[in-house]
Amino acid sequence: MTRRVLLRNSAFLALVTTSASGCSLLSTDPDQTSEGGGGGAKGKEAPMLAERVKAGTLPPVEERLPADPLVLEPTEGMGAYGGTWRSAVTGGADGPWLHRTIGYEPLMRWSRDWTTQIPNVAESITPNDDASEYTIALRPGMRWSDGEPLTTADVEFGYQHVTLNRDLVQGHPETLARGEDPAELEIVDEHTFLIRFTGPNALFLPNMARTVDGDRLVAYPRHYLEQFHADFAEDAGSKAQAAGFNTWEEYFNSLGNDWGVLWTNPDLPSLKAWICTDPLDRGSVARFERNPYYFKTDPEGSQLPYLDDVRYEVVPDPETMLLRAQNGDFDFHSRHFNSLENRPVLAESREKGDYRFIEFESTYSNEMAIALNLNHADEAVREVYQQKDFRVALSHAIDRQELINAVWQRQGEPYQVAPTPESRFYDQEFAEQYTEHDPELAEDLLDSLGYDSRDSDGYRLRPDGQRISITVDVAEDALVTVWVQGMEQVARYWEAVGIQTTVNPMPRENFEVRLGDNKQDASVWTGDGGRGDEISSPLWYFPHSTNAGSDFARHWANWYRTRGQGPDADTEEPPEVPRRQMALFDELLSEPDEDARDEIFREILALSKEQFYAIGTVRVPGSYGIVSNRLQNVGGPLPDSPTYNTPAPAAPEQWYFEG
Repeated sequence: MTRRVLLRNSAFLALVTTSASGCSLLSTDPDQTSEGGGGGAKGKEAPMLAERVKAGTLPPVEERLPADPLVLEPTEGMGAYGGTWRSAVTGGADGPWLHRTIGYEPLMRWSRDWTTQIPNVAESITPNDDASEYTIALRPGMRWSDGEPLTTADVEFGYQHVTLNRDLVQGHPETLARGEDPAELEIVDEHTFLIRFTGPNALFLPNMARTVDGDRLVAYPRHYLEQFHADFAEDAGSKAQAAGFNTWEEYFNSLGNDWGVLWTNPDLPSLKAWICTDPLDRGSVARFERNPYYFKTDPEGSQLPYLDDVRYEVVPDPETMLLRAQNGDFDFHSRHFNSLENRPVLAESREKGDYRFIEFESTYSNEMAIALNLNHADEAVREVYQQKDFRVALSHAIDRQELINAVWQRQGEPYQVAPTPESRFYDQEFAEQYTEHDPELAEDLLDSLGYDSRDSDGYRLRPDGQRISITVDVAEDALVTVWVQGMEQVARYWEAVGIQTTVNPMPRENFEVRLGDNKQDASVWTGDGGRGDEISSPLWYFPHSTNAGSDFARHWANWYRTRGQGPDADTEEPPEVPRRQMALFDELLSEPDEDARDEIFREILALSKEQFYAIGTVRVPGSYGIVSNRLQNVGGPLPDSPTYNTPAPAAPEQWYFEG
């Protein structure tokens, strides 16, 4: 008998892309999987697991693999078992690096060249003719890391009892961003289920290749989590209180429904290649050991991953991390110390550290996008920031070429937050508008807005006599010192035209709290959506979500995300133009034709160009990481994007050490 439960449509529409049409049955990618994606011989395993089999504490490998394991074609050659991948994090807030390295196992996954989606946890996803219904087949015999089977019972539990429970969504707020137009989940059998939408949703497939959305259907091991859920366990509340939590919902979230639980709860069964043994929040080292039930093999039938474990040292200071990198203490790393300024330093140490560079092709529209808070809590400040000519004046005040020379090592070009020349949505006028350094024009614009009066220190005053002052919050540990240094330079330009400016660096945890509380005057972040992820990450083009990027108007974004039903304290109905963009994006999400979707998005971009929501500074050609000379199968250049989840599509599960 089939079962039906309602599933929020937005769980699949929150983040999307148009890299592929999404309207055909997906096949495997010949660059990363063997023909058919499975059928490899079984029986080869890591020595450490063979010892456990011999000791009788682990079933034989042929019983641990799916009936038809996913076969990965190695990037360079067949690998060898053993070794520890050494990396680092700055602390608990550095969880995104773990997701990018060992946390990417969605239903589908991106091909290495970021052109299509290929089967992963799902054996197949088949749409109907109008892309309103998708049949999803899990891999028979696939197991969680504790050996329990992965079945559609896990899918049903996760969405009926977790995702649809509004008291349990705080770990993944974007998943239930819009509560209208529920879709239907139909359980067909133990390994097959259907997702049925009320209309076309041709972008469902690429959405299932994203980390959060693609994981969501297979993120909740029922056999483990139901013991903490009040729908299944009468003592859920008492368990929570015994653990020091006020409610069972809080306890449940901490164990299995938060962005970072895979790194902090070693008891949570997982589908990842490496599973938690030493949690990130309990010491100076987080360690993850190979999953004995991992569902992939190489073409010779050897169970992956090749590497025994992954080790992340907690190194809060980026300068210390840089020194450790120079010493060769990391086998693959591309975070915190990989600035343009540090590249010559790292280049000089390549022989000593026994590492090489891997090039990352930038997909960002901007290295330092500045977002004034258009929803500022102070209405007088908000009125100033919402004036387009005020933002235009600040943009013309910036000497971007001097900024490039001083901060970005003479690499890059002046650029706004707009699609890049490599994008099919490129608009040269959009990219270059207001980038000319013209302080006289900036002064004239500010005067024309009525800010021609100044105080005794030379700072401009609002009509109410209060000084115009901007404090720019910067997450200083996100990109080492480049944002702090860059904003200090920008502050000098703004001060020169009479706008008092203070740079306020802080740890990323504090930065995110302030943005969530709407306490910032302004903030900076990278400009996602430059190429490849324009539609999947439209955060800078209209108030789309409360993720970093729409920080110029989080309350408007929250109105869109909740359809106006969010808390009054952090929800505000937007003006006409952003509402029009939101309506267009909803139209785009239901359009099955890719060319038609592109035309809708161009209309959204035209409105973004007109509105000039945020101020761009610099676009650079790319970044880099370091790779131990012993580490093989890493391959060549990769796109650099959180949407692509760099470097995950390079399949770290098939990396290995030589010698």
